[in-house]
Amino acid sequence: MVPHDILWKGLIEDLAEDFLLFFYSDFVDLIDWSKPFDFLDKELYKLVPEAEAINRRADKLFKVWLKNGEEQWFLVHTEVQGYEDKQFALRMFQYFYRIRDRYARPVTAIVIYTDTNRKYHFKEYRESFMGTELSYRFRTFVLTDQDKSALESSGNPFGIALAFAKDFKTFNNKGDDAIYEYKLRFVRQMLTVGIGKSKIRYLMNFIGQFLPFQKSEFSFKFEEQVRGITKSRKAMGIEEAIIQELKAQAMREGRNTGIQKGLEEGLKEGLKEGLEKGLKEGLEEGLEKGKWQKTRLFVFRADRKGMSVSDIAELVDLPEEEVEVLIQEVRLNPLEAH
Repeated sequence: MVPHDILWKGLIEDLAEDFLLFFYSDFVDLIDWSKPFDFLDKELYKLVPEAEAINRRADKLFKVWLKNGEEQWFLVHTEVQGYEDKQFALRMFQYFYRIRDRYARPVTAIVIYTDTNRKYHFKEYRESFMGTELSYRFRTFVLTDQDKSALESSGNPFGIALAFAKDFKTFNNKGDDAIYEYKLRFVRQMLTVGIGKSKIRYLMNFIGQFLPFQKSEFSFKFEEQVRGITKSRKAMGIEEAIIQELKAQAMREGRNTGIQKGLEEGLKEGLKEGLEKGLKEGLEEGLEKGKWQKTRLFVFRADRKGMSVSDIAELVDLPEEEVEVLIQEVRLNPLEAH
C-alpha cells in the first residue's frame, strides 16, 4: 500500500493547476497560466535536515509565474492521518524563513489537515521575548469541516479527491463490496462534472491506492466496470498496458515479427513468459532506444501538463491510439521516462 502522504504529494504535482484554482481562487487572475509550474522539491530538501525530512514527505514547494513577471513560491504541507507534532507550527515557520533567507522569494503556505485531532491543527507560530514579538500565520484547510457534497459538485478534480478522502475511515473499515460501490460513485461523479481523461487517470490512480481492495478480484471487477462507464477500449491493468506498448513499438519500427511472435507464444504459455520473450526479441530487432526514450520523455512531460492526447499525437507524429498506450505506460512507470 502506498503511504497516503506520498499519494497527496503526487496528486498536488499532477493537479497543480486545479490545486491553485481550488485553494487560491481569489488570486488566479494574478497568475500567468501560460508558463509551466516549476517544482522545487530538491531546493526544499536542501533546507531541511535529513532526520527531520523523514516526516515531511508530503511537503511540496513549487514556483508559479505571475503576470507582472515576478515569481511566487507556493509551500504546501499536507498533514497526514493521525500524525501529531507539537512543534509543527515552529517547523512551518522554519520552512518560511529558510526559503526567504536562502532564495529571497515571497512564499505563501497552506496546511491541509486530513486528520481529526484538532489539538494539533495549528494556524500560526508566535514568539515573544522582552518586548520583541513574532507572529507567523499560514493558511489552513481542515477536511473534516468541509461539506462533502460541495466538494463533489465543485467541478474541480482536486476537490473531488478531497471529497473521496473525507469518508476514507468510514469505508476503510468496511468490506470490498462497500468500497467497490463507493469508488464507482466517484467515477460517475468525475464524468458528471466533465473532467478530462488525463485528470481522470490521475484521480483513478489516487483513489485506487488511497483505498485499495482487499481481494484482487474486486480490482479486476472495478476496472471492467470503469471501462464500461467510460467506454474505454483499453484496460487499466499493468499487464495489458505493457502488451499494448510492446505492440506499438513494433508497429512504429516496422519490425513487429519478434514481439508479435513472442506475445502469441507467451499468451499460450503464460503472460509473464510471453512478456519476457516479446520484450527480449523485440529489443533485439534493433529499436532505436535513444530516439524512443526522448519521445517517451516528451509524452510524459506533456501529459503531466494536461495536454490532450490529440495535441501530443500531433507533436510526436504518432497515432492517438499509440500515444494513449504510451501515456498509460509512462504513468505506471514514471521513473523510466526520465
